[in-house]
Amino acid sequence: MANLDAAFGLRPYKMLGEGANTNGVSNYAIQTTSTAGTASVLFEGMPVIPLANGLIDLCGNANGGTVPILGALIGVNYTDLNGTPTWSPKWPGTAAVKTSTAATAMIAANPDQLFLINCNGAGADVDVHRNADFSTCITGNATTGQSLGELDISTLNSTNTLNLRIVGFSDEPSSDDATVSGRLAIVMLNNHFYRYNANGTGAGI
Repeated sequence: MANLDAAFGLRPYKMLGEGANTNGVSNYAIQTTSTAGTASVLFEGMPVIPLANGLIDLCGNANGGTVPILGALIGVNYTDLNGTPTWSPKWPGTAAVKTSTAATAMIAANPDQLFLINCNGAGADVDVHRNADFSTCITGNATTGQSLGELDISTLNSTNTLNLRIVGFSDEPSSDDATVSGRLAIVMLNNHFYRYNANGTGAGI
């Protein structure tokens, strides 16, 4: 059957090494009183980065930048302008949030988390163990709240600075055509903030 071919960013799938997948998330604060990054909209499935002030932000440029990634956004709790507690798959930005209220982002932040991501070109089995970047880290669907990020096939390489490592492909019937775009790659974050570097030191900020 034809590939579904729909962008959705990063979707938690299972754990590296076939470990138990609890679908657990970690909570991180979003700064609601500053426009330093947090005025930007964050979409479900979008990779996010840690900030030096203990908060989170979107990746620095279209395909992820060079800052280690903390994980993928799953949803956000905040208080809207009317004072109503709200859960949303996306962070609407500071302009839509009541001043001086807290906002919490739920992040799939386990460094061993594997994700599904749609390929924007033909993804072949020979691409397993190769690295790639996102097609975009900064755009999403304003109606659904879903990221529009995909795995950018044109960036496939062995370069270890690329954000994603392909560990396999989904066997879903709607993702089994390796000759066209829309195959679902199973990936891990190559540059996870909580994963130690080869020299034994953590990548801090």
